[in-house]
Amino acid sequence: MKQAFEQYKKFPPSRYMGSKNKIIKELYNVFSNLKFDTALDLFSGSSSVSYLLKSMEKKVISNDYLFFSSNISKSIIENSKYKLNKKDIKNLLSRPKKYNQFVQNKFKGIFYSKSENDFIDAIRHNIKKINNPYKRSLALAALTKACQKKQSRGIFTFKGKRYDDGRADLKKSFEQQFLEAIEIFNNAVFSNKKKNLSLSRDFSKVNNKCDLVYIDPPYYSKYSDNEYVRRYHFIEGLVRDWKGVKIQEKSIVKKFKKYPSMFDTKQGSYDAITLLIKKYSKQIVVMSYSSNSLPTLKEINTIAKEFKRKFKAIKINYTYSFGTQKKLNKMKNQIKEYIIILS
Repeated sequence: MKQAFEQYKKFPPSRYMGSKNKIIKELYNVFSNLKFDTALDLFSGSSSVSYLLKSMEKKVISNDYLFFSSNISKSIIENSKYKLNKKDIKNLLSRPKKYNQFVQNKFKGIFYSKSENDFIDAIRHNIKKINNPYKRSLALAALTKACQKKQSRGIFTFKGKRYDDGRADLKKSFEQQFLEAIEIFNNAVFSNKKKNLSLSRDFSKVNNKCDLVYIDPPYYSKYSDNEYVRRYHFIEGLVRDWKGVKIQEKSIVKKFKKYPSMFDTKQGSYDAITLLIKKYSKQIVVMSYSSNSLPTLKEINTIAKEFKRKFKAIKINYTYSFGTQKKLNKMKNQIKEYIIILS
């Protein structure tokens, strides 16, 4: 345990919605009592659980349909040895004579100042010149982290500095944030002597063999939305260079249409969980689950019984770190978090 957590301490801290960093010790306790060599993290998000599993010397397949999330896993899960050196950093910070000013033109006056937008465009240009795919992923991961650090609350749903709380992060220059992020991601790179893999696919199309599947999907909920694209559209567009998306020009923050998901509706979420439990009926399944999610814990248990799975739910006290959810003037952000084990 000590060795795994010493490595896990190097995981890049994240303000990612739904990150499991707060319950990582509970997840470790569950994983350490199960016998498996290969793990699939099907909805990897911030990559915190993938990084834990890699630190536990498991072969990890990390997947997320968001490009910026899968880029993080490529940089520190699949990547086992490449780091950005001084020459790489110097090249990244060099000012090109000519470069595409997409951010400067499209996002003028929305999130960042003119000089900050210009910095992002110059870095984007220089990242494309990096030949090594892992170094390129590290640079992109550092840039997206810098973008989040320089944006109030780390999300991109509003224009201007509405939520400027005076944090030191907002006062640092973009270059300083970028350099600090490079150091953090470089420090997170390590080898666990396994050939790990990063994917960016719809969860239903992942067919890699594994012993254990970890599932933390964007469950449907009556109390909050699960629209990751709405919150992170800017850094998602940044990583994919805004290719394959259609920006909604009339939106104030120039967001693009969300990706379709089975978890957009109550019935769709129920069908998705049924599909997953059926598909992985031969593997150990570990699920993270919150009490404000649908299907209900009881319904998941019923689905598990249909496929003759043993069901165990471990309750954890947990509080959301994103927003406040109100109903009838009562706070709904105090929820019960569970780790479900299907064996």
